[in-house]
Amino acid sequence: MAPVPASATLISPAGRRPLLRRWAPTLLGATLALLPAVLPPAVTAQPAPQRTELVARVVFSLLGYARWPVEGDTVRLCVDNASRYSARLMEGGTLATGRPVQPRQVDVLADALQPGCDALYVGVMNEARRKRLSTALTGRPVLVIAEEDFECEAGSMFCLNIRENQVSFRVNLDTLARSGVHVHPGVLQLGRRKGSPS
Repeated sequence: MAPVPASATLISPAGRRPLLRRWAPTLLGATLALLPAVLPPAVTAQPAPQRTELVARVVFSLLGYARWPVEGDTVRLCVDNASRYSARLMEGGTLATGRPVQPRQVDVLADALQPGCDALYVGVMNEARRKRLSTALTGRPVLVIAEEDFECEAGSMFCLNIRENQVSFRVNLDTLARSGVHVHPGVLQLGRRKGSPS
């Protein structure tokens, strides 16, 4: 039997010689063949639990500092079904003010967003979503928090910057002012500072 090249990664305990080099392509192929059954190509890996928790903390904090023209007993949080970090938000919670947050999942491109939402948490802001939000919510008292909208243009009010162990945000003051929702000035200053170029 010919010796196995030294560049192989597995070794036998007895002879301390590398093994399985010639089997590696077969094993890799078998592993890749199983992946579609476990994780279909259209499904992305789940985000780390600590990120969903950090996102929820920031979102609930922003809701706690917001005031609507007419306030009910609960804050109705609509959550885009295409968002990545919404698992913890869908569990609901209670704001520091004592008001409970009542979440429900929505399809931003199909569902009626007003008057059923006091706040809306959206995923990626592509052109279709931006148009839909602009048409449905401009001038309406709905606080829009975007998960992925680096430019933070029309349609978004608060835009999250989600990193490994930190979530910061930017603020679109024009869109927020037109909505009729009031947010504590200190939060707006923090958002501007976080969003300013370094």
